[in-house]
Amino acid sequence: MSATNRIRVLVRSRGTGTDMFRTLVSLACQDIGPKRLEIVLAATDPDLHTGPEARLLHSALDFAAVEVLDARGLTPAQALNLAATDGDAEHLALIPEGTRLHPQFMSRCLSALRGRKSPQAVFCEHTAGSADSKPFSRRPVFRPEQLIRRNAVGPVALVQRTAWDILGGLHPTLDYSLWDFWLRLVLASGRLAQVSGLLASCPPLRRLPPMQDGRAKALLVVHTPGAFEPDICRWALALLRGDPWATAFEPGVIPAPRDVAALFAGLELPLRPGGFGWDQRQLWSA
Repeated sequence: MSATNRIRVLVRSRGTGTDMFRTLVSLACQDIGPKRLEIVLAATDPDLHTGPEARLLHSALDFAAVEVLDARGLTPAQALNLAATDGDAEHLALIPEGTRLHPQFMSRCLSALRGRKSPQAVFCEHTAGSADSKPFSRRPVFRPEQLIRRNAVGPVALVQRTAWDILGGLHPTLDYSLWDFWLRLVLASGRLAQVSGLLASCPPLRRLPPMQDGRAKALLVVHTPGAFEPDICRWALALLRGDPWATAFEPGVIPAPRDVAALFAGLELPLRPGGFGWDQRQLWSA
């Protein structure tokens, strides 16, 4: 089968339990057929995937190939970069362990990549929710400019390999490496598109502790300063210096210039619908 027909599926694996089983089965049930999928498991414990039971499962699901890589000691970004290194498949699928995909996920994403606007990456609505299991509401229609405030792209995506290679994959040391990748893609005049419909059931998104979240967002800003307003760069540098006024702000959200002005003046920030602490206890999801 030619490279243009294959998809290299990147999964960071932390075990061989139910979550991994569900993900592999949902991949095998894709309507494009399992023979088009090259499964790459970047495993934190690769020995779990080399036993007879694991090999039997991999062969029974009839994928084009199943490759297990040793990702011990690697960050999530390094593990995905390792998984993407080899092969000549034209597309890369980012699938978190524990995800269950709609049978039409791959086919609909491929159709979107070949659509009129020819985006370099597509993602779908998902059920990741929040790490603390609070209710969530759907996000508005995706717009690239949302990326300077929050990661508006879901955890499941299909990416053109050429775009991945041009951008050099994920930044290995950033906690928000996927957010950074989408932002760099847009800055490089790439296009992101959202496929309509709920096509992925994902495990809860991991929430970083406040101090780590703030530092992760500040590092994202200083790595791509051209994407942000001067006041945001000022906030990021101040937070990294440890200036007391530059707080972490809302979890997973980079402040707007007016928020930075309020932080610097020591003013209390107003609660906003969907924001952290909002009385209706809603959080943004897909």
